[in-house]
Amino acid sequence: MAAVAQTLAPEHVTPHDLVTYSRCPYEMELIRTAHASIVSGQPVGARTPPGVVPMRHSPLFTPPNLGVIVNDGRLDVAPDDVLVYEDSGEDDLPILFPEHQVRLDERFRPPSSTLIDRGYRLSGRPDLIVERRGGELVPVEYKSTHLFVGYHESHGRMFDIIQAIAECRLVHAAFGRRPSHGIVLYGDVANDGEHEGWVQVAYGDAEEHWLRAAIDQVLRDDVRAPVPSERTCTSCGPNRDGVCRYAAVPPGDQHHTSRATYLPTVPWVRR
Repeated sequence: MAAVAQTLAPEHVTPHDLVTYSRCPYEMELIRTAHASIVSGQPVGARTPPGVVPMRHSPLFTPPNLGVIVNDGRLDVAPDDVLVYEDSGEDDLPILFPEHQVRLDERFRPPSSTLIDRGYRLSGRPDLIVERRGGELVPVEYKSTHLFVGYHESHGRMFDIIQAIAECRLVHAAFGRRPSHGIVLYGDVANDGEHEGWVQVAYGDAEEHWLRAAIDQVLRDDVRAPVPSERTCTSCGPNRDGVCRYAAVPPGDQHHTSRATYLPTVPWVRR
């Protein structure tokens, strides 16, 4: 059966969509259409026009990063911190809390663990949500890689900042309380935790305004052009599986990548 010429605009964008779009809009489009094909039971083609001219950079503008604080070392858990949410779809999350500090919110247990913000057209699942003294909520996204792998100067990887901002908004929508910040936690599994660390990403009016504009940009983009480069193509799932015609790096030349730099594998739809 021939692929459908174009998909409908997605109802919601996920934090992972924003991260992937910031790397390469075409990579995001291939991931979304592969998922849509599985859900619909028939091949769904990417909206990207054949013969599109590749771009040098993603059109997604940089998120605010002045409130980013990089911390080397372990994330301390206070005696009165409580784990109120855990992504049921992840099986490799660190155990940060003793049993008596785990009180998961019944509203977000499986199968309804996805947080949804219909106003922003955003949905997703943070790895963890922590409630601190006074009721402050903090989303925590876990990465198994070294704190400084792939970092740019002192502000951290842009895609980690994007993910933290989006997850703060999801927490606000689901719990009715706006977090002041989100956390990206690094476990450095490859080196037995030798270089653990965490990044605190501020969340306020500037970050919220950026997020709304970024989601609108993704939803309105009917081209989703590729951004071929050695940096992005070496960790691209569609390229790894040979379904990207614009890749700057052949699939056989790709290097192993960690969860911090690539999303889970999905079956690809070949056109």
